[in-house]
Amino acid sequence: MSLVRRCLVAAASGLLATLALRAFPFSAVCTGPACMIVGLLVVPLVLFGAAMLAWALLALARVRPAWPVALGGPLVALALFTTVLDMAECPLPVFCAVVTGCYALAALVTADGLPRVWRVALGSPVVVLFAWGVVLPIVR
Repeated sequence: MSLVRRCLVAAASGLLATLALRAFPFSAVCTGPACMIVGLLVVPLVLFGAAMLAWALLALARVRPAWPVALGGPLVALALFTTVLDMAECPLPVFCAVVTGCYALAALVTADGLPRVWRVALGSPVVVLFAWGVVLPIVR
């Protein structure tokens, strides 16, 4: 499978998973004390469900292996949204574009056809952003 087709399929899968994620009625579920349950249980389950939907779409499009792309895309998006972008004020087209790009980057980094040096060079900024935005606040 060519790298371009792999990235395009991953981007389309990420976009469909994002639109399915946005269809979930978080505002109707989050009222009063239920917001804590939504934040601790429902949101991670819905994100995992979106990743599984992306994995199924990637597997149907014959992206091999599909699971690193399906799990890497949300991690790249989480790294960006915790450090660079504000998810609360991000309009839907920008949110979809960012997640689409994150899935394409995850497909590129996990591709076997790309030399290891390029995969490390493309993945290193994501690791730094993830450590800065997610791990560092937990450790403090």
